[in-house]
Amino acid sequence: MLGKPRRGRIPSLDMSWSDVVPKPSVIAAILERRRRRAGFRGIYRKYRDYTQIHEAKFVDNLELCARFEAISGCVVECGVWRGGMSAGMAELLGAQRDYLLFDSFEGMPPAREDLDGAAAIAWQSNAAGPIYRNNNAASQEEAAAAMKLSGATSFSLVKGWFDQTVPGFAPPCEIAILRLDGDWYESTRVCLENLYPHVAARGIVIVDDYYNWEGCARAVNEFLAEVASPNAVPRLRQFHDSAAYLVKPVAPDTAAANGAS
Repeated sequence: MLGKPRRGRIPSLDMSWSDVVPKPSVIAAILERRRRRAGFRGIYRKYRDYTQIHEAKFVDNLELCARFEAISGCVVECGVWRGGMSAGMAELLGAQRDYLLFDSFEGMPPAREDLDGAAAIAWQSNAAGPIYRNNNAASQEEAAAAMKLSGATSFSLVKGWFDQTVPGFAPPCEIAILRLDGDWYESTRVCLENLYPHVAARGIVIVDDYYNWEGCARAVNEFLAEVASPNAVPRLRQFHDSAAYLVKPVAPDTAAANGAS
C-alpha cells in the first residue's frame, strides 16, 4: 500500500560467520593478554605485603610498563614505601637494568592546603584513619628486601626528602620508566622538573596520584604547560581508568634528523 513505511532489514540476516566470529589473530591477541595479566597478578601476590597499591592498579601498571619494555634505560620510582611496585617492575623488566628508588623512608612531608587541598590536610591530620599507615613511613630494609626478592642485582635506595635528593641527581643512563608516587604538589613538581629531562624519547612517566590528590594534578598540569613546545606537546593519557601517564615526545630536531637519514 502506498505510504506504508518499509520495514528495515535485520542486519543479522545479511551477516556471515566471519562477521560474527573474531579473526584468529584477534582471538590470539586476547588470549595472550589474558595470559600476561595472569602473570602480572602472580607478581602482585608475590609483593602485596610490600605495596599499598591494590591488585587491579598494580596489574595495570605492569601491563603499561610491558608496553614500553623495548625502551632501553634505567627505572626510577619516587615514593616507594616498602618497594613492592619497584620490585614488580624489576621482575617484569629484568635484572639487567638499573633501578633507583627514592623515598624519605620517614613518611610524607606536610601537605599544604593552598597547593594540595583540604582533603590532603584532612587525611594527614587523621592519624587514626584506616589508610594512614604511620604517614606512609617504611624502612629502607623493607624496600631492599623486596628488591632482593625480585632478583634485581643493580638497585639503589636514595634516602631523603625529594627536594634534597632529586635536584642535581644524574642517573647512570637515560630513564626508560619514571614512576612518581609523591602525592603532594611540591614532591611531584621537584621530581618532574629534575628527572623529566633525563627521560628517554618515547620513555614513559607514570603518575600514581594524578586522580587522587589536587596537588599532584596541579603540579603535572603546570609542568606540562611549561615544557610544551609547538612541535612537541607531552599529552597526559589514561590507562584502564586507573593509571595516568605520558610518553615523552621525540624532540623535533631529532625527528627531523632521523627522517633525513
